[in-house]
Amino acid sequence: MELAEEEGASVRVRIGSAFDKVESIYLRALRVIILIIATTLVLFATWLCISGLWGVARSPDSVVEAPAKVEAAELTSAELPDRTEAMTPNGKRDANAVYRKFYADFGRRYFNIYKSLFEPYRQPDDKKLTQNEFVDAYLKPEARVEAITDGALDFSVDKTDLERLNLTMNEAATLPQTVERLQKYKKAKRVQTTRKVQRFRTESRRGWDSYSMACASWYESPIGCPVTRSVQVPYTENVKAMELPKGTQSHAQIFRAFQDKYFQLLKERRDHNAKAAQDEREGILEANVAGKVSLFTALQVLGGFLVLMFFFLLIAIERHQRRIAVVTD
Repeated sequence: MELAEEEGASVRVRIGSAFDKVESIYLRALRVIILIIATTLVLFATWLCISGLWGVARSPDSVVEAPAKVEAAELTSAELPDRTEAMTPNGKRDANAVYRKFYADFGRRYFNIYKSLFEPYRQPDDKKLTQNEFVDAYLKPEARVEAITDGALDFSVDKTDLERLNLTMNEAATLPQTVERLQKYKKAKRVQTTRKVQRFRTESRRGWDSYSMACASWYESPIGCPVTRSVQVPYTENVKAMELPKGTQSHAQIFRAFQDKYFQLLKERRDHNAKAAQDEREGILEANVAGKVSLFTALQVLGGFLVLMFFFLLIAIERHQRRIAVVTD
């Protein structure tokens, strides 16, 4: 009987010892897992804090729109369309004398570029522009002054654009491609060409109007009256003219094309830079929102870290109590 009790006690001790070992291994493994998770949470919270602070710290006001620039080499291939509308001055209202003085001074300098670098390539029968005619046709100072007065044009921006135009046109005029085009025009001979042009003429044609009551028998079948209508009839006419070879433009057309290309490229790049700056500002605003979310998430992660460390502390206390119990036994 005693032997059986001793064997039973021995089995219970071995089973208890086995459970203690399993429990010890489980607690040790749990401790390692909690440490790994806690370390991951700390690293993740640190990254969220850094990224959040970076997103919140940036301001949309720090974005500066890039200035738009046009190089002289970009103008040399510019050509006017086959048909262009004549540019005439407009605007009659007086404005600040400072504006008029600048445009008058700039007009003289701009005309000098045309006169010295483009006009020498004109043909004998080309009209020779005076300074006033040139300024009215190419600069329209009265329209610019009126636009400034109305608030539709910023004088400082327009002044900067025109000064850059002056430098760019002066440089573009001396480029080999420009000189080649000007010389081509000066040597070009006009040849007779024939073009088919569609025109319209008015013809009278008789017809029947079912709703007309202008005749005595309008009520008899067929109801209505005969009428005469005027109709536009298309026809083709051959038009002869003396024209330059295709692809040849005058010195004035080349000058106009260069100026138009300059302002076209300037507007396109200014719009592009404005959009890029606005997109960057919107990106910063989105980053500000995301940064705040990241900081809040970091606080939540840190809270989870503290909870894990609490459980880690409980496990450590349990392991310590077990060691004390073993020593006491």
